[in-house]
Amino acid sequence: MTSTKILKEAIPFNYFASKSYIQSKPSTGLLSTPQGKRLIAVPALLINSIQTTLLSEAGEAASMAFYTFGFGWGRSFYERTRQEIEAYYETPIANMNAPEYFATLQQLWGVHGLGKITIDFAHSKSGLLLVTIKNSGISMPTINSGSKSFSLEAGLLGGWFSTQTHQDLGASASDWNELTLCTEYLIGAKSQIEVIEEQYISKGMRTAEILPNFMS
Repeated sequence: MTSTKILKEAIPFNYFASKSYIQSKPSTGLLSTPQGKRLIAVPALLINSIQTTLLSEAGEAASMAFYTFGFGWGRSFYERTRQEIEAYYETPIANMNAPEYFATLQQLWGVHGLGKITIDFAHSKSGLLLVTIKNSGISMPTINSGSKSFSLEAGLLGGWFSTQTHQDLGASASDWNELTLCTEYLIGAKSQIEVIEEQYISKGMRTAEILPNFMS
């Protein structure tokens, strides 16, 4: 047994390290993953400008469209990266220990330009996860932001966790800070998130005011 194999078994290499995960071809300018999947780089300013413009012009219809698009993106994103993770670690995600999986998730989010993701399970007994994303590449909090401003990212999270858990989940932005570029999302059963949006978020309540109403 080689020392390299021993090291890999003890401390698996960071598969999503940007220097090794993002492959580029200088002759064509194309980007891809180690498995040959095509990657594209889209400026955050462009994504946020499109969202801001459409939300101001189409309102609720635009936010629903962004959420639906994000949800589909989240589902396919999960399936693609699940295959990569399981092939590299040679084990199903369900068999990975929690610290290893969530460290991998943070690395995955970062290398794809989606920011730093953290997950709080403190309210899981009430059926809710609190997901915080800082420095997102697809959603930028501003002083004029509302919950619907984050529909694309909310959809992405809803699609990701729905696919991972095989449940019908929803997600909604419940707090945001334009100074720290940080956004909080509540994720839970679709019906529960709809209640939270209607009874709390629509009335201007934020995470710290919402969660006490769901203490188990």
